[in-house]
Amino acid sequence: MLNLIKMDLYRMFHSLSTWIIILFTAGTALFCTVMVQGDLEAMAEDSAYAQQMEQEINASNDGNEDRSIGFYSESDPEWVEGEIDAGEFISSQIQSGLLTLLVVIFAAVFVNAEQKNGYIKNIAGQLSNRGILALSKLAASAVQIFIMFMVFIASTGVRGKILWGERFFLDSPADMLSSLGAQYLLNLGIAALILFFCILTRSSAFSMTAGIVMVTGLFIPLYSVINRAVYKIRPSWDFDISLYLPDGNIALAGIHASSEVLIRASVVGAAFAVVCAAAAALIMQKRDVR
Repeated sequence: MLNLIKMDLYRMFHSLSTWIIILFTAGTALFCTVMVQGDLEAMAEDSAYAQQMEQEINASNDGNEDRSIGFYSESDPEWVEGEIDAGEFISSQIQSGLLTLLVVIFAAVFVNAEQKNGYIKNIAGQLSNRGILALSKLAASAVQIFIMFMVFIASTGVRGKILWGERFFLDSPADMLSSLGAQYLLNLGIAALILFFCILTRSSAFSMTAGIVMVTGLFIPLYSVINRAVYKIRPSWDFDISLYLPDGNIALAGIHASSEVLIRASVVGAAFAVVCAAAAALIMQKRDVR
């Protein structure tokens, strides 16, 4: 198992697509920072817009705001002239889902690359348990996601410091780490889901498309239908299926989220990682390798 993980890590770090994704991660962080700066400048010029943004943030913090379709990051009106908490800022950018989109693309490309170059066929015959091939890919993906998080945080922090100077500071490292830990597990859970789709369908196109549709919130109408169906069966049950899915928790697991929300998000992410990896390993073990 350890040798397989080393082989997958070697293949990952020597793949051009890996470094392209890391480059895009840094670029996305810089893009988010610049866009927020533009938003702050707009709020400085338009008080009505600033008031609207403040109402949206209050609704989000109270849990009264519905999840929207697409990628959206809130800019706090207090950042216009006041101090900017680096932890809150970075957390809000990760909650937007843009980093998760890159995780989806990486996972689909990385897992399916070996289907084209014959890596699976060459090594599978030497293993008594082919299922560990899926587990080694998840381990390599976990390392890559960690690197992507570090690159995103560092790029955002450096650009924020350049733009806002002394106003940009880290207020609570503990709260930031709690939020980032939950977000990491959620992204790992989504990567495991993409791994499962790739092995099940042998299609990077299907897996990537399914992941992108999920991350962008296009499944929200489907979730609403399921919630209404459950409500008709049990009206007393306040059920929301999105709370038990990784994509539904990414937007909620911010730096100001309650411990209950962060624990639920962490459990959901870890559960998806374990279940999807186990299912992928079972398929790999039972199916003939082509």
